[in-house]
Formats: sequence, structure tokens, C-alpha cells
Amino acid sequence: MKKKKIAFIFALPIRTNPILITMPFGLNVITLLDRKGYEIDVFLSEYRSEAYKDVFSDNVTIHFLDHNYMWPKEGKWSYYFLTTYFKFISFFKLRNSYSHIFASGMAGITLGGILKKSNKKGKFIYMNDEFPDQGNRNIWVASEIKYAQKADFVSTPDEERFPPLCKQIPGLSNKPHFPLPNTPLKDEIKNIPEINWHEYFKIEPSKKIFLMAGGLQEFNLITELLLSVKNWPKEAVLILKGKNDIKGFREKYKHLDIPGKIFWTAESFSPEKLHSLIKYSTASMCLYRHINDNLTFVGKSSGKLMRSVLLGKPVVVSNAPGFEFVNELKIGVLVHGVNEIAQGIRFILTNEETLKKNCRLNYNKLSFEKYWTQFEKVLDLV
Repeated sequence: MKKKKIAFIFALPIRTNPILITMPFGLNVITLLDRKGYEIDVFLSEYRSEAYKDVFSDNVTIHFLDHNYMWPKEGKWSYYFLTTYFKFISFFKLRNSYSHIFASGMAGITLGGILKKSNKKGKFIYMNDEFPDQGNRNIWVASEIKYAQKADFVSTPDEERFPPLCKQIPGLSNKPHFPLPNTPLKDEIKNIPEINWHEYFKIEPSKKIFLMAGGLQEFNLITELLLSVKNWPKEAVLILKGKNDIKGFREKYKHLDIPGKIFWTAESFSPEKLHSLIKYSTASMCLYRHINDNLTFVGKSSGKLMRSVLLGKPVVVSNAPGFEFVNELKIGVLVHGVNEIAQGIRFILTNEETLKKNCRLNYNKLSFEKYWTQFEKVLDLV
């Protein structure tokens, strides 16, 4: 008997440039199901693009929810038009089509719940990425909470995120829960170019590179990090790799800059080139200010942390719930405050080879594949 199709929905309350392509936990689900021969319809609240060309096989069809009539303006109007459109196609075009519905993103959960109504026998998986209620409860937040309660299964990027999520969503604690860490598949890390990054950034060859890559925000403890650099060992330098124009950001912190010790770049790197830089560096900096649940219970949702360990490099991490595994597996060091950041750098330099070895030996305990193997059995996707 022919398998029913699978739906994967990732949608935010606004149209965006390609985002799912940067989110391993979502890409991994589609990739692994694609490899098993499932037909998959992927619905995205992204502007139409070529970002997913050649990423998947012909079994995967991308549907961009990007028509102007769906997005008259942000807020309740976009909610009304997008959900009305999706109710229409769910009932008239997509009814009884799917065995499984994976939904992620604040708007994606709502659309997944709508699709479930027309696919009553389909299993609805709430793939939580961020906590819905962060003090700004609007129509989308209320809708995510409503439809999440209708899910058959729940996944979060880290085990520690499930209990606080249950406090926000009544009844969620009674549903089967599985962690799916935000890390690339092991066999996706390939074709990594060998680049002399000392030469690339004009850094003295004897220096040890510590990398802070990704979004650079004050909640990443940028002030504390920069303040700590003056106390780092002489051989240690910092590269700040941002996502956007870094000129204004650098101007804001120019009073903390140390030429020859701190290097700034917002150059856009391909995933392979970024992996090359991570693998080349001595360690990655993964720091968070605990101003809300998303930044308190980070754990394995930290892409920079998980990629670093996957590539065999230790991490300097904020001391917070969900990061205990860093100490347990001896793959880095937990720090708190300016002084401890500098101490953490010294610890990495003193124990570099042992920590690198531990990353290689222990990554399988953290891998997406390990968690997915358990989840797919429960979902009857084996």
C-alpha cells in the first residue's frame, strides 16, 4: 500500500528570507524522511527563493506561503488572512492526505493544528523551537498555545526546555515528549575546505583563536566578553563573526576594542566555510544572558555549541540549566561573569588536547541521529 505523505510546516507571523535552511533540527527531519522515500510537502512562510534547490530529492515539494494577499500587515490581519487561506486548502485540497504533520514556528503550530483537523488520523507533532509566551502575549502566541494542546507528540531542542514549556501550555506534560537537538547530521558535515584562517584574518601564526560566531547581541554577554579579553593569556585572540553589518556594532563597543587581540567580521560564509573556521579555531564561545526562558534554558538548542562539538572543538559556555552536559562529558567549561570567562580561556588552553578528544569520543551521545532513532520508532516511521 502506498505511504501517505508527510507535511512539514515552518512558519512565523511574518514573511521572511530563507530561515529553515539555517535550522538543522528542521532540515534534519525532512532530510531523514526524504532518504526513506517519503513524499513530503513543506510549507514555509518565506519569500520564494532557490535556497532549497538541490537540497532534497524530488520527493520533497516546497510550498512558499508568500502571496501578498496573505500578508496585508503584521498582527491580527495577517493572522486572519493566512489562517483563512490555510483552512481553505486544508479542507478542499489537503484533506486526508498526511500520515504525519510536523509543525514548527509560532505561525506553523497554528497551521499544523488547522491541517490536523482535516487529517484526523494523521499524527500531529509540535516541534517547539522557542517558548511562546515571553511577556508579549498577542494573537499568535495565544493561537500557538491553543493548537499545541492538540498535538499528539512534542519535541524540544533540549530535555531541560520541556518542563518550563509545560508551565506555559496546559496539558502538555501529559503528551509524549522527545528532544531533537539543534545540530547538523553527522554525514552533512563534508567538503570542509582547508583554510589558513590566521593568514585570512592577518593573525600571528602563534595565536590561539577563540570564536564567537552567529548573532551578536547584548544578550550574548558581548560586554562581559570584551571586558574579559584584556585578562586573557597573551597567546589567545578573539574573532567576533556576526551575521549583519558589523560597523555599527563595532562602533558601539569601540571603547572595549583591543587591536591585534580582537578581530571583527560580518562576512557571509557558506556553511562549509563556517565549519572550516569552527574546526580551525581552538574553541567556540557560547554565552547567554538569562533574561527569559529562551535564553535561560538554551542547552542543545545552541547551534554554535553543537556545531563546535560536532567538529571536535571544545566550548566556553554560560553556567545555566541545560548546559550541565558540557561538564559531565568534559567537552568545555562553564563560566559566569568577566573573571570566569578569562579563567575559562586558560582552562581550555591548558586542557586543549584532552577536551578535543572528549568532543570526538562523546558527540554520538548528543547527536541528532541518536535522538531521532528513538523518536521515529514511536512515530512508526521506521
